[in-house]
Amino acid sequence: MKLLIISLALCACNMAVPIEPSTQPLLELLSSSGFSELKEALVKHNMTNIINATEPMTIFAPSNEAFKNLKQNPWTKNMTHGMMEKLLGRLVVLRRKLLPADVRNEMIVDTASNEKLRLNVYPKVRTVNGIMVVMEPNVQSQQVIIYRVNRFPMSPPPGRDIFEMLNRRKERFSTLVRAIEVANLKETLKTGGPFTLFAPNNDAFKALPEAKLAKLMESPAELKSILLGHVINGTYFLGALLDSPELPALTGGLNKIAVNGMNITVNETKVLTREGMITENGAIHVIDRVLLPSNTTAPLPV
Repeated sequence: MKLLIISLALCACNMAVPIEPSTQPLLELLSSSGFSELKEALVKHNMTNIINATEPMTIFAPSNEAFKNLKQNPWTKNMTHGMMEKLLGRLVVLRRKLLPADVRNEMIVDTASNEKLRLNVYPKVRTVNGIMVVMEPNVQSQQVIIYRVNRFPMSPPPGRDIFEMLNRRKERFSTLVRAIEVANLKETLKTGGPFTLFAPNNDAFKALPEAKLAKLMESPAELKSILLGHVINGTYFLGALLDSPELPALTGGLNKIAVNGMNITVNETKVLTREGMITENGAIHVIDRVLLPSNTTAPLPV
């Protein structure tokens, strides 16, 4: 699942116009607040559990432009009714009106699609499943609060933890998967976290001298130390990397993040921003080089 989670459309001119809390029905509230496409989609796909809900509700509402992009994208323009039900349900947290002050980093909330959303709070941005959220101004009625998003949040299928996501993409990560198993980190990346993994693809491992790679595969302790240098405690989506010059690895060392326009690097290694993935226990950023330590550092307990 590709995850492009940079969204820079945060300027005030694109924000929803705030209104005073009112008793407007949901569809009227969406229409009067500039979310006409979401209103039409809820009606078209008969989302009565959302339209007629009488309990508190939080909606992460895609802009009309986001719906336009959805319809024009060759991968999503022919979505079935069932797929749209899932997509729309994922936008709605039932029985909870989450005010900005209620949102905590790494908060997990259940949605109307029976999926989970991960909320993250970074110094300058907040995200929902990696998509930047315009938290204020927001739109409110007495029971509903609506936050604007400029993309549709995606959600990993059940059971897609960090290791399983890599394991299902062996054409790109077979060497990394084997290294994780040799280093006895499989269970950590399946059940631990949340983590952020800078994942070297197969080309990254091919760039290592053949003898060095062979030696590493025969040295589980050294391999484990190197791999843990690619793992960060916590979930850091691309929006967070834009504002995080240093991220501590599980080895205790620091990974230095640099941003130049739309280009992001970690320890001077390119992050392939269009290939990132969201998982049940964190995020994966694909890189094209193995991060080798300049000196040996003892890994932290995991």
